[in-house]
Amino acid sequence: MSRPREQLYIIRICLLLPIFAIVLWVGIYIPRTYVYLYSIIVICEPVTLICFFLFICETLAAPVPTSSSSPLPSPSSPPSRRSIFLSPLVTRARRLGVPLTDPRVFDVFRRNWIGVAQGIPIAWIVGIAAIATEAAGVYCLTAHDSHHAHIFLIVFKTISTFAALLAVLRTTLPVRAEVKKHRAMPKLWAFKALIFLQVAQDFIFSIVNSNAPRSLTESKTVSQVDFITGIPSLIVEIELVIFALFFHYAYSVSMYQLSEEQKRAGEQYAGYGWRLVYKIFDIRDVFALIKFAFRIREEVEKHEAEMQGRGTTVYESPQSRHVCLDSSSTQGSAEVKMSS
Repeated sequence: MSRPREQLYIIRICLLLPIFAIVLWVGIYIPRTYVYLYSIIVICEPVTLICFFLFICETLAAPVPTSSSSPLPSPSSPPSRRSIFLSPLVTRARRLGVPLTDPRVFDVFRRNWIGVAQGIPIAWIVGIAAIATEAAGVYCLTAHDSHHAHIFLIVFKTISTFAALLAVLRTTLPVRAEVKKHRAMPKLWAFKALIFLQVAQDFIFSIVNSNAPRSLTESKTVSQVDFITGIPSLIVEIELVIFALFFHYAYSVSMYQLSEEQKRAGEQYAGYGWRLVYKIFDIRDVFALIKFAFRIREEVEKHEAEMQGRGTTVYESPQSRHVCLDSSSTQGSAEVKMSS
């Protein structure tokens, strides 16, 4: 790996496809396990979205390329977790020429952060509740009334997912120029479109199933279970092939290949061996994002104070398109030209 921190997020995102495939494949052959297994997807989906969000934060916190021959330079000292978390706020504040604590950028950033963070606890509650109510016999996958848990859990899950996705978009779109080279939007829709398509198909099949004649759902070749889980799962399995091909474009490895100049400079790919499995499933940074939502203002104020202590202005003045860095570790003042 040339940039392990970013690439680990990509691997976690790409894992959603095989998880989808395994769950639906088992659901086709053992229909009674469908609700239990699909809860795994419900639990994994917000983790995938947060990994994408952290990927955006990581790319914004990375140093700006110094030449076209080094598209992804490796930083000498990786940015701190706080710097990574606050990178969308810092980028937005710099472009508007305001401090980090300015309400125009800080309030929006805090709302979006909370919107992203709420996805995991709500989805996990929905997933666990689906397993519990299915075991108790009150979930009922085909029910659309208030006497069963299915309708309530679907509504909570849909609202939470929409809020989290909207928060990610509201954070990513204002800085899309900075992450354009990373194909940020294709990366997002590569897995989010699959989720939306699966939900839409389930809704359509539930309507078809409720209005299908008994002669069709109780025939020798097609049963009601096939309409509920079998045929929808089979269609998604076929669509997974298309999405797998699109993933090769959205998550292209070409961006992370070391150039000949970098190789001559002594840079090498980092290999972890079996430790890579541990690193992939070590999602402490995901839980750190949730914890960060409770102390955003405190961390922003600390970060701004540290930047001022180092003599670094983290935002541009409205009259200037330059940022001046005054550091004791440099010879004099270095002026870095920034794009507005």
